[in-house]
Amino acid sequence: MLNRIESGLSWWGRWVAEHAIRVTLTVFLGTGLLATQLQYFTLDTSSEGYYHADDPVRIQYDEFRSVFGRDSAILVALRPAGGVFEADFLEELRTLHEEIEDEVPLLVEVTSLLNVRETLGTEEGLEVGDFLENWPEGEEALRATEKRALANPLYSNFMLSSDGTITAIVIETEAYSPVAEGDALSGFDDTESEAESEPRRAITGAEDGRITVALQKILDRHRSDDLELHLAGAPAFSAVLSQKMGGDMALFTGVSVALVSVFLALLFRRVAAVILPLVTVVLSVVSALSVMGATRTPMMPPTQIIPSFLLAVGIGGAVHLLVIFYQAQRRGDDKHTAISHALGHSGLAIIMTSLTTAGGLLSFIPAALRPISHFGAITPVGVLLSLFYVLTLLPALMSIFPMKTVEAQASDTRSQQALVAVGAFSTRRAPVVLFGWGFVMALAVAGALRVHIGHFMLEWMPEREPMRQAMEFLNDEFGGSVSYELVISTKAENGLHEPETLRRLEQVQRLAEELKVLNVQGGKVVSIVDVVRETHRALNENRDAYYAIPEQRALVSQELLLFENSGSDDVEDLVTGQFDTARVTVRVPFVDGAEYMPYLDQLMPEARRIMGPDISVEVTGGVKMIGNTIRAALETMVKSYSTALVVITVLMIMLIGSFKMGLISMIPNLAPVILTLGVMGWTGIPLDMFTLMIGTIVMGLAVDDTIHFMHNFRREYDARGSVDEAVAHTLRGTGQAMLFTSCILAASFLVYTQAYMIHLFSFGLLTAVAILVAFLADITLAPALVSVALPKRQTGTGPE
Repeated sequence: MLNRIESGLSWWGRWVAEHAIRVTLTVFLGTGLLATQLQYFTLDTSSEGYYHADDPVRIQYDEFRSVFGRDSAILVALRPAGGVFEADFLEELRTLHEEIEDEVPLLVEVTSLLNVRETLGTEEGLEVGDFLENWPEGEEALRATEKRALANPLYSNFMLSSDGTITAIVIETEAYSPVAEGDALSGFDDTESEAESEPRRAITGAEDGRITVALQKILDRHRSDDLELHLAGAPAFSAVLSQKMGGDMALFTGVSVALVSVFLALLFRRVAAVILPLVTVVLSVVSALSVMGATRTPMMPPTQIIPSFLLAVGIGGAVHLLVIFYQAQRRGDDKHTAISHALGHSGLAIIMTSLTTAGGLLSFIPAALRPISHFGAITPVGVLLSLFYVLTLLPALMSIFPMKTVEAQASDTRSQQALVAVGAFSTRRAPVVLFGWGFVMALAVAGALRVHIGHFMLEWMPEREPMRQAMEFLNDEFGGSVSYELVISTKAENGLHEPETLRRLEQVQRLAEELKVLNVQGGKVVSIVDVVRETHRALNENRDAYYAIPEQRALVSQELLLFENSGSDDVEDLVTGQFDTARVTVRVPFVDGAEYMPYLDQLMPEARRIMGPDISVEVTGGVKMIGNTIRAALETMVKSYSTALVVITVLMIMLIGSFKMGLISMIPNLAPVILTLGVMGWTGIPLDMFTLMIGTIVMGLAVDDTIHFMHNFRREYDARGSVDEAVAHTLRGTGQAMLFTSCILAASFLVYTQAYMIHLFSFGLLTAVAILVAFLADITLAPALVSVALPKRQTGTGPE
């Protein structure tokens, strides 16, 4: 069967060469049509974007957002040199506040000391107004204003730092994208009813980017030596992450193309051998990105490696095809015959490597995390598209363009001599080689047991990045820069008018403020309880002793009604219209996501115990999703690694045609994965969204060289009957292509060490090292294994 497949591929190579122009035009036309979908290509760096639409965590978050709006706000922290409560700074704060309201798109509300709620009792009754509604004139008024602000519990870690030297502006943006511009019928009843039946589209990363850019421009106008400014918050962080990700993608792709060009030039030293493979793989990358656009699959942080990954993977098949093509030319074959021979010789191995690589990557599709699932869906498509281009477009281009004939070599190149020598040592000293690898693997397993899961997105950015500095500043001065939401449901209309329920909610609020697990502790907690206590105090002559929940339900109802009639709409942000469900917003530090779930695991059972069995307590929001990402990552790793192992093993057995050889071939493929996990454990590199993909990626790539080695070894062994000679001839012919493809792959992943986002450094370095280890395993461990596993025969019995 294998012989028939190889004969068919040889026929295909000659047919393509003879119809090269037709094939080329057809492929270019198809690629152009597919590329029209690039207009729908988007980026997504949101926390909720990590989850599938039907994931319970995502559903819960979407339900919260539909009721209460966006859970996360943008924060601007200001530290004036002269102090917050000085006339000059307050004037600048007013100007800044007004500019934000005038110039920033998609705003819901801007809150600062100018308009933050102040609830007071007066002779006329309850008065809820803006804090600086009466502008302070003169030193005495400024000091009185400062005293009022510092005495208000609502403002601490919300509008003011604990020491009163820093103030904040809280910017709430739309949770959903607005109605499309130019919809002339929007606003008519029939159109509105139709729109209500369609799901609203959450605000996009591009829209967050517009908001953030507008804010940055405003802040830049006010930044000075006398005023320290910091822009932070989850939406702004996401927007900056998206901006940097786009820059890194362009860098990766450009440098990868340059590196591939250099390696092709070094290997073949011919212009055509550089340009034609590059055209082939670049078109396959464009096609893969077009598929992302056509399927509306956004690019996310873990999937930003797709373009350079496909570029590196695709060039491998092209290199193997060109190596055999030039070897045929050295024997005197004409161009069409050389193309036919190259496809017959290496076409099956190229197909096998593509299938096993795609098969390994498909293991990511069931992942609980959306970007990892997307990676498992798009990259196999890209790999198969690359296979299509290598087997069709590349031979056609080779037939059309001049391919300089090469002179026959008098002897092996130095690289060939080195490879043959390494192979000879490995077969003759197989026990030594196997013992050495066994010792290294034992150390790696010990290290792998020390690997810890982590997802510290803040450390993805370099320390010099203003956004990272701002988030850390908010962590230190305001107790946090991100938040989670507790959703308390009484399941009864006006259930939140019940004093006992409010007192229990007050206990939960206190728990959220006081509980500390690892580095997570509530910095600021806001709920309907604050409104009730403020109102009760105001209606009792503003005495602090009455900053408490009233004893009678009727009194709670009356006071809340008075508050709502005062003109403030703050209650709408805290409870549902039926007063049956409340939100409790808890601001916490932005830390390693692995620390959030232990904190929530302690908080939630105690919060549910306090509220009692009749009241529902759930947690949602950005922090919950970041924390849950860790558990989903661990689940993904276990499933993808095991699935990839099974899929690749089955494919290897089927494609090599031998159960025994298929199992043996998997040992060199597992070695680099185990070694990588060991290095991570011993060096303390966490398993995060990027590094968790290394194992399956490396397994899929390592199997490529193993297939080329085993495929050609089988042919040579059947012909020569000697393991030593079969290994030598395999490494002399295919080994050089294996060496250069491994170098190209490793160099392409090393590109990530130059990324602005530093989390890619570990990913790129570890993957590059793993690929080189996989190559070493294929030229040392694989020969040693076949030497031990296959029967010894007379050396030199086969034909030369």
